[in-house]
Amino acid sequence: MAEYRPAAPKVQEQDLRGKNALVTGATKGIGRAIALDLSTRGCSLLGTYSSPESAHNFDTLSHTIANLYRGPASTAPAHSHIRSSTQPKLQGIVADITSLATIDDITKILDRDFGGKLDILIFNATINLRPKLGTAAEADVSRLLAGNLQWPIMLVESLVRQGMFNNNARVVVISSDRVRCPSPGSSIFNATKAGLEALSRSWAVELPLSFPGTTVNAVSVGLTDTPGLRSFPPAAVEALSKQMVPKVKVVQGGRMGYPEDVADVVGWLVNEKSRWITGSVVAANGGGEYIGGSS
Repeated sequence: MAEYRPAAPKVQEQDLRGKNALVTGATKGIGRAIALDLSTRGCSLLGTYSSPESAHNFDTLSHTIANLYRGPASTAPAHSHIRSSTQPKLQGIVADITSLATIDDITKILDRDFGGKLDILIFNATINLRPKLGTAAEADVSRLLAGNLQWPIMLVESLVRQGMFNNNARVVVISSDRVRCPSPGSSIFNATKAGLEALSRSWAVELPLSFPGTTVNAVSVGLTDTPGLRSFPPAAVEALSKQMVPKVKVVQGGRMGYPEDVADVVGWLVNEKSRWITGSVVAANGGGEYIGGSS
């Protein structure tokens, strides 16, 4: 089997046209791949990034999408039934997920520029500190809990209070295989991701009471080639690769995941066809770890 490589992005079937999405951490890695997938399907998007220094990354993403929509009509699939070739709305905002003040900034923009309504919410941004046991400072713990649990909780609380979800909304949280396969230094991070998975199950019960048809799911991600991974020391990346790549089942000999592998799973979960899946953890890892059992 030839080695998989992500295809060049293109305008896709416009099945999400008319919908609004919020993607946190939209400028790099998995978040960028998700934002690109949703936008090329016609979805208007508000993307967050962690600091003003990342604004140029969102600008690059916006230019990429604009160029795709300006391209020849022949780049769209013949069966796409595209109702309009107009580029969907794209807007970026700085949002430090350790600061609850940024939630008010986000909801104000949603109200002002997106009609106050949200169809898709992707929790991708994360605080990825990995202090080894015995070295964690109180500030490390506070930052991990604030960004990975408190901020998502309070954002959903704010969106519900303001009635910003549409019916049949889709919420997806990005989790980690480390919840089920811990490694040294990952204990606090893993606990926050396990907490997010628990929240997704509870939200799957509660959100449809106010917004019928809404689904909430988590996607558990394995070893994926992202800027975040590449920021680790090379020796650590090599050790992770030796541990995790051979466990991948769908490719002989295994391989590291691509952001697009995860984005395609998320892209299906936000589709109308996923309407009967909720409260689930979906493994996007090529079989590297199984949910509820050993790989």
